[in-house]
Amino acid sequence: MKNYAILLLLFVAFTSCKNTSKTFTAEEISIVPKPSSMQIAKGSFSITKNSKISVENEAQKPAAKYLSDLFENAAGYTLAISEVTNNANIIFIEDKTLNPEAYTLEVTTGKIVIRASDAPGYFYGVQTLRQLLPPSIETTNSAEKNWIIPSINITDEPRFAWRGMQMDFSRHFFSIDNVKTFLNYMALYKLNTYHMHLTDDQGWRIEIKKYPLLTEKGAWRVESSHDKTCNELAKKDPSYTIDKQHYHNRNGERMYGGFFTQEQIKEIIAYAAERQIEVIPEIDMPGHFKSAIDNYPYLSCTGKAGWGETFSDPACLGKESSYEFTKNILSEVAELFPSKYIHIGGDEVSIQSWKECPLCQTAIKDNNLKDEHELQSFFNKDIEAFLKTKGKLLLGWDEIVEGGLSDDTTMMWWRNWAPKMRDIAANNGNDMIITPCFEYYFDAQHTVTPFEKVYNYEPIPEDFNQEQAKHVLGIQANLWSEMIPNFKRLEYQAFPRLLAMAETAWTSKEAKNLGDFQNRMTLQYNRLDALDIKYHIPSVTGFNDKIAFLDKATVELQAPLKGMDIYYTTDGSVPTKDSKKYTEPLEFKETITLNTIAYRGDIASDTRAAHIEKQTYLEPLDINPKTGSINRWVAVKEFKVVDDIVLPKNASFTSVDHISLENYNVVEQLSMVFKGYFYAEEEGLFEFATKSDDGSLLYIGDKFVVDNGGNHSAIEKNGMVALKKGWHPLSVKFHEATGGGQLTVWYKSPNGEKTVLEGNVIAHD
Repeated sequence: MKNYAILLLLFVAFTSCKNTSKTFTAEEISIVPKPSSMQIAKGSFSITKNSKISVENEAQKPAAKYLSDLFENAAGYTLAISEVTNNANIIFIEDKTLNPEAYTLEVTTGKIVIRASDAPGYFYGVQTLRQLLPPSIETTNSAEKNWIIPSINITDEPRFAWRGMQMDFSRHFFSIDNVKTFLNYMALYKLNTYHMHLTDDQGWRIEIKKYPLLTEKGAWRVESSHDKTCNELAKKDPSYTIDKQHYHNRNGERMYGGFFTQEQIKEIIAYAAERQIEVIPEIDMPGHFKSAIDNYPYLSCTGKAGWGETFSDPACLGKESSYEFTKNILSEVAELFPSKYIHIGGDEVSIQSWKECPLCQTAIKDNNLKDEHELQSFFNKDIEAFLKTKGKLLLGWDEIVEGGLSDDTTMMWWRNWAPKMRDIAANNGNDMIITPCFEYYFDAQHTVTPFEKVYNYEPIPEDFNQEQAKHVLGIQANLWSEMIPNFKRLEYQAFPRLLAMAETAWTSKEAKNLGDFQNRMTLQYNRLDALDIKYHIPSVTGFNDKIAFLDKATVELQAPLKGMDIYYTTDGSVPTKDSKKYTEPLEFKETITLNTIAYRGDIASDTRAAHIEKQTYLEPLDINPKTGSINRWVAVKEFKVVDDIVLPKNASFTSVDHISLENYNVVEQLSMVFKGYFYAEEEGLFEFATKSDDGSLLYIGDKFVVDNGGNHSAIEKNGMVALKKGWHPLSVKFHEATGGGQLTVWYKSPNGEKTVLEGNVIAHD
C-alpha cells in the first residue's frame, strides 16, 4: 500500500510537470517587432504568484516593476522584486557588451533571464516577454490561471534610434487618459518617441503662463469645418461622433476644446519616461499660428488674424515682437520638456503677407536675404540659436530646408513629392526623420494606405550612400486629427498599421518578410482584442468595384483574414450578421448591387460594394486615328474636384504619349482632361483601372467605367465594359487638389494581363 501511494504521488508529480512543460511551435509564437534572432527550445516556464524577480541596479527596476504591474492587473498579485538572487526565477543581469536598447531573453523550464546594458534594453526584454505570455495578460482581472511562456532564446536590438508616433491635439483634442493608453500601446511595440502636436490654427493645447489668452480663448472654438464634416459622417458611421467630454459652456456658448496644464504635461512626460518613451513637443511657428494671432493680433503683418489662399497668415517676421513672443513661449516649453528636441513646425507657411508687408521686406533687405523663403530660414536660425541656449535642438518639417539649414538642424521629411529635401539635408550633414505622407500618415483611409504598403516601405532612399544613410535617425507615423474626433476612431486609424511601422523601425531590412509578418499578425489580433483596441479590418476581396457580364456573372468572395465569416446583401442594405452568409460562389443574371462585410468575432471589416451590370457590346467607330498618343487639356486653379471639370468651348489640347502628370507633378489645383481613342484588340469584357491622387473618372464613349472621384490620396479603382473589336472613344478626367499628385491608367483585355494604357492601343484625331 505504501509503495502504491509513492507511485501515485510520482505519477501526479510527473503529470503536473508534463502539463506545465508544453513545448511551443513557431506558429504559436508572435512577437512584433520581429527579433534579430530567436530559437525555440523544449518545454516552457510558468509564472505564478510565488515567482520572484531579482535586480542588480536601478536601471533594471522600472522594467521589473512594469512586469510585476502586469500581473497585478491581470492576475491580482504582484511579483516580489528583490536585490537578492536567491530563490529568484526571473533574473535581470547587466551585460555591458550589449548595445544601447539591446537585450537578450533566455527562458528555460526553470528560469527567465533578461540581459541588457541600459534601462531601455531591460524594458524591451519585458515587452517581448509580455508578448510571449497569453493575450489575457492585457486584461484586468483575467480568468487565466496558467501564465505559461515558451522556452526560448532571443537576441535583439533596434535598427533605428527614433521610432515614433505623433498625435495631433489641435484639430481634435484627446484626454490625458487617452494619452496614457496610447503610450502603453507604443511601449508594447517598442516605440520610443511620442510627438505631441500641441498648437495649430484650430486650437492651442498647452498652458503658457506668460500668455494666458492662448488657452483662456485660443483653446476653444465654435464648430469648425472639420467638426461639421465629422457630425455629418456620424449620421451614417457613429465612429465619427465627436467626443462629448471636450464640449464646454463658455460665456453662454457651447464650445469645443481643451488644453493640458503644465502639471498635466509633467504627468505625461513622467508616465512616458517609465515606458522609455521621450515626449517631443511641437509648437508651430511662424505659420499655423492663427490660434495665437487671434488673441495677440499684433503678431501679424496686418494687425489681425486672417487666411491666405490656402493657409493662415503667419506671424510677421519684420517685427521684433514676433521673435520675443515665440521665444517667451519656447522658454516655458524648454523648461517643461526634458526632450533633446523642440519641434517648431515650419510647414505650409503662406508667404504672401510677407511679400506685401513693408516691415518684412525691410528685414529681407537689411539682412541681405534673397526672398521670403530665406526670411523664414533667418527666423528658424534665430530660434535655433535661442533653443541652443536652453540646451535644445531645433526640429521642423522639411519645408525648413528651402531657405537653407544650419549644421545642427534636424528635419522631418514628409512630402513624398519633395525628395530633394532629403538629399539636401543629408549632403549638408543634417539629421532627418522619415515620415512620408503617402505611407506613414495614419489619418489616411486604410484603402489609401493599407498596412501592407506601410510594411513594405523602405525609409532609407535607395540612392543614399553609407554616409548619407547615417543621417536617417529613424521613422515616425502621424495621426492628424481633422477627421479623428474621438479616441476609438484614433485606434481604428492607427491599428494594425502601427505594428507594420514598428517592425520597420526595429527589425533589420534583411529580416523583414511580409508573409511572415501577416502570419504573426493572426495571433497579434488576439492581443489587440484583449487590449480592447478598435482596429481596422480590410474589406472582402475577390471582385472588382464594377463587374460587367453578358449572360451571367459568377462572383467568388474572399475573406480579408483567416477565420472570418462573410455576409452579403443584394437589396441595397448594409450587411450585418443577420444577412445572408456566404458559403459558395454567387451567380447573377441581372444588374444588381452586391454589398459585403466580414466578421472576426464581433469586429467587422469595412463594407464593400460592387455594381454588377448586365451589358451589351459597345460598337466600334469606323476611324483611322493617329496611334501612340492622346490629347491632353490642362487647367490650373479653375476647379476644386474632378466632378466639376467642364471643358471650355475653345479647349486647347496638346498630344502626349501616355496618361500622366508629366511636367505638372507638383502643381496645386491642377485639372486635366485626356481625350482620344482606345483600341479593343478582341471582342469581350475589358477591365480598366485608375490610380490617382486626387480624383479621376474614366469613360468609354458615354459609358462611365471607372469612378475614382473625390479628393483623396492615391487609391486604385476599377471597372469593366463590354467592347467589340476596334476603336472606341476614350476620355479621362483628373484633378489634383494640393500638389504632389499621381495618375496611372491600366487596362486588361479579356485574355491579357494588366497593362499600362499607352502605345498602339491609344490614339487621337
